[in-house]
Amino acid sequence: MSIGPRQPRQLGKYELQTRLGHGGMAEVWKAFDPHLQRYVAIKIMRTELSHDPDFIERFEREARLIASLNHPNIIKIHDFQVSQPPESEIPTAYMVMDYVKGQTLADYIRSTSRRGNIPSWEDIVYLFALTSRGLDYAHQKSMIHRDIKPANILLDQRPLTAKAMGEPILTDFGVARLQNVQTGTVVGSLVGTPIYISPEQALGQHSDWRCDLYSLGIILYEITTGVTPFRGDTTIAIIMQHVHELPTPPTLINPQITQSVSEVILKSIAKRPEDRFDSAMAMTTALAQALNIRVPGLQSTPNTSAISLSGPTIQPTPHLSSTPPGLTPGKSLPNTRHPIPASEEPVRPETLRPALPGKTNTHVMPLQLTNTPDVSFPANALATPNQTSVQVASSPAAKSPVASSPQQIQHTQPWFKHISKRSIILVAILIIVFIGASLGIYALVPRTPATPTSPIVGRIVFTQSANAAGNYDQIQIDLHNVPAPPSGYVYYAWLVGVTLENSPAHWKLPYNNGNLHLDHQSYIGHANLLTPGTTFLITKEQANGSPVVPYTDPSARLYYAQVTGSSTTGFDIRPCPTDTTSKVCQS
Repeated sequence: MSIGPRQPRQLGKYELQTRLGHGGMAEVWKAFDPHLQRYVAIKIMRTELSHDPDFIERFEREARLIASLNHPNIIKIHDFQVSQPPESEIPTAYMVMDYVKGQTLADYIRSTSRRGNIPSWEDIVYLFALTSRGLDYAHQKSMIHRDIKPANILLDQRPLTAKAMGEPILTDFGVARLQNVQTGTVVGSLVGTPIYISPEQALGQHSDWRCDLYSLGIILYEITTGVTPFRGDTTIAIIMQHVHELPTPPTLINPQITQSVSEVILKSIAKRPEDRFDSAMAMTTALAQALNIRVPGLQSTPNTSAISLSGPTIQPTPHLSSTPPGLTPGKSLPNTRHPIPASEEPVRPETLRPALPGKTNTHVMPLQLTNTPDVSFPANALATPNQTSVQVASSPAAKSPVASSPQQIQHTQPWFKHISKRSIILVAILIIVFIGASLGIYALVPRTPATPTSPIVGRIVFTQSANAAGNYDQIQIDLHNVPAPPSGYVYYAWLVGVTLENSPAHWKLPYNNGNLHLDHQSYIGHANLLTPGTTFLITKEQANGSPVVPYTDPSARLYYAQVTGSSTTGFDIRPCPTDTTSKVCQS
């Protein structure tokens, strides 16, 4: 029995053909518009978001704002709809936009800079000039992206004027703000991708257009060095670096980056928004000026003498791992025998991390011990070429060839020559007696029992929902005999170490007469929450804030549980150890 071709799935008048990608918020499909006989890209919002009664209204409002943007370097929105499929009771919200043939900037960076083949300065200025124009245009229209990253920049190869890599097109404008939806979880507290997020976003503070400029500066750092300035094993580790750590000056990673270019890059990712450039184009113009390259669209080399590069100066670290010579834009790294796979994040050498304010980087040279014969050295053999040897004046007795008197010799003998054998025996007896007495006293003193394991105060259990698709996507939390939170504080639960694009899973816990209870709550995208190696934490957080990471003060981390396997019967919750040497509840 032969089976005919599979009919394409219909969404309104559009025929969905190929899924191009998906994330925590939406799926993107290549589709065909039979009326206009053209291909389009459709972003379909996840259906579980529609459970929120305000989501549809927010979606339509954001879609109208996005569709109002009309710039050649911003994706064009043709249509947006909220449809009611006959097979579902939940409405489907989607946006129809241009289908761009080409790779993303993330793909381009993986195939070039990540492999040591830094693009030419002309190509870098071209990419950032066109991207900056689109971004500044949106900012002038009061639209803030809040999730600028290479995956949200398409490289369109359709324009005849485009370079070989394609012309940059910004996508996903406004979609990031749709994450601020309450679905039983704190979803909106972190808007952005951890590797590219600004410090103010990471702290849950108010952010303006300059958060986009910071993310664009992170991309500039990445494409010129091959690595992002902040990386880590967990989302929290990356976020804390954005907030607290200074980036390695890019000239220390790529020696072909001049000091003036390094200053431009570092100013673009300054911690404080007021220390950054005022616009994306100001950053690109300063970069072109430092390189003496004409900005595409301008008739001459830009004059950015009015652009101030003042700001916090980052001193290079005194100890660096060796950087391969020859890292130059437009050329491959020599001796690159092991290119970085596209799926792996390069690891920055810790020796490239500058010292933080208030901290000291101590570099200790290892002591190498070798078996060497006794060798006699001249008196000045240990003096370095730039060091004057010090001559020690000899005593007159040392110069005299005449033998000294016995009395003189006695005073130059070692001190232990004067101790008699009887004294030595007496001292040895006293030491033996002292050791014996100490052992006897130790045997009589009762032992202090080892500190018992902290008591169990609650339990977390992972379950599956109807939409779980094989994942344990729900969590149930129960704690008892918990004191009321201090005035101005509330309790939050966290899963630290969960691999999610946007943030570690976290929930605000209602307090009721000494009990904390959360019943079968899921997280965005029905992510799998049951991941061995995850640490469950309960913290106290300020009630008027929107935390995105557990409070960095360990004293605010009150309870914990270790997810040590795939047990669905749950895991015990215990108070965090008060021992400061314990790493269970530490940062």
